[in-house]
Amino acid sequence: MARIILIAAGVMAGIVLVAALAGLMIARSLFAEPGVARLADLRAELGEAGLLFVFAHPDDEITANALMARGVAEGLPVHLFTATRGEAGTQFPPVVDQPHLGIVREAEARKHGFALGVASHTVLDLGDGQLRARPFDQLVERVAAEIERTRPSAVISFHPESAISLHPDHMAIGEAARQAVLAMGEDAPRLVYVLAPRPGLRRFGGERGQLIADIQPEPDFAVPSPSRDKQRAWRIHESQSRYLQATYGIGPRVMYALWTREYYAFADATD
Repeated sequence: MARIILIAAGVMAGIVLVAALAGLMIARSLFAEPGVARLADLRAELGEAGLLFVFAHPDDEITANALMARGVAEGLPVHLFTATRGEAGTQFPPVVDQPHLGIVREAEARKHGFALGVASHTVLDLGDGQLRARPFDQLVERVAAEIERTRPSAVISFHPESAISLHPDHMAIGEAARQAVLAMGEDAPRLVYVLAPRPGLRRFGGERGQLIADIQPEPDFAVPSPSRDKQRAWRIHESQSRYLQATYGIGPRVMYALWTREYYAFADATD
């Protein structure tokens, strides 16, 4: 009798496990872009000279940290450029008095870059929430100077029209990256846009998410995104560590158990 009970318990456990795995796969499909191939050969697609990631705020780099980590792991120089210190952001949770938030968020971004192993990290103080108010040619010049300094074979930034969240600063830095690359002509590095998964945007992003999904270009490749690295990134960005929970009602552990790939598009295939 005991043996029968054990066998029955084992069968039930197996059924539960299979059901759980099936449920996980179904849930992951809600965030997945169907038919997008993984990036097979980073050097062949993005070049040998290195990668420059151009973003607006501390924590923006979390959107692309799997590609950053892969570049480092494969021996490419990986550089990070952050245009602002994030001083105007909301704290999730509060960790410092607001006038000093920029100091904390810059430190969080630098700590994350160090954890990823970036070769250099430039953080400017161009005004959180103010990038569109700045003379645009000056912003382009700042990005161009960083490209000149790092000499990458690829520049990765936000798609200027959708910018993952339609944030004006994201849109401004994405457009500045585009114009800086275009101005270089034949010697320009390849420009790549980091994207959000459109199925997830449409299902969970509300009206804004639907609009972003409609504007985004088709992704050209995907990079597997380990949940542990995303979770580590949000822990490092302590002042923003509960942002996902506060905004979407879902924490990093659950979010990145479902959202398992980063998606990218080549600008020369979309512009």
